[in-house]
Amino acid sequence: MELRHFNLLLILSFLWGGSFYFIEKSLLFFSFEQIVFLRVFFAALTLYLFLILKKVRFDFSWKLWLSFLVMGILNNVIPFLAFAYAQEGITASLASLFNATTPIFVAALAHLFTKDEKLTKLKVVAITIGFLGIVFLLNPQEEMSLDSYKLIALIAPVSYAIAGIFGKILKTHDPIFSAFGMLTCSSVVMYLFFHQNIHAVGINSFENMSDIVYLAIFSTAIAYIIFFKLLATLGATKVLLVTFLIPISASLLGVLLLDESFTSNMYLGMLTVFGALFLIIKDKK
Repeated sequence: MELRHFNLLLILSFLWGGSFYFIEKSLLFFSFEQIVFLRVFFAALTLYLFLILKKVRFDFSWKLWLSFLVMGILNNVIPFLAFAYAQEGITASLASLFNATTPIFVAALAHLFTKDEKLTKLKVVAITIGFLGIVFLLNPQEEMSLDSYKLIALIAPVSYAIAGIFGKILKTHDPIFSAFGMLTCSSVVMYLFFHQNIHAVGINSFENMSDIVYLAIFSTAIAYIIFFKLLATLGATKVLLVTFLIPISASLLGVLLLDESFTSNMYLGMLTVFGALFLIIKDKK
């Protein structure tokens, strides 16, 4: 891996890891529904301007946009809502660790819904270890108690995993245009379901919107551009390394800027999840 690619990988990890920090800050002034709508709307607008500058040809096939709608719900609406809601009750660091479990669910679900990604012995071991890590993450305070925030946070990686499998139908299309299509459809879905809450955002609220703007432009739109650039040059296996880096960057921001702390169960969860991810990457190689 060249140094410039590694640097881009680090930047991507901070952009995606920073999303949990920006959500945490935004929750001080906005509801989780408002945050998600503004995130996908401003991100779609940013990518639209990018596509115009790049002179990318727009495809308005209804079948393609139906795929964008499904992918937007699975890859944006459900996980963004799940994490934004969950962070009302859990830390940004813990939310990022739940996010890191996505490849574990991908490995498990791909066996059921694909023909070319069946489980191997190594993947079975990885998934077993990964689910052990999830048990630790569901009980970060060592109290053996579940609450809705942690369970809803777990919905996000499952939805990401399903989106990853379903998203193969878009592999022949321009990835940035696909991201724009997903975010546009996500904006429409969010507005249809939460328009009353969205209209409650007052003019005075705009002065507190900087973290949402950063979340939309940097942690969503620009992150998508960097991700697809790396995917094209490095391939999926090496880009999967960012899964290790996101919780580290998110936790650093949480500890340094939000005064969050790690518990022993969070460390155990992180180590076991990272062990599972290592085995999944090894199996892909």
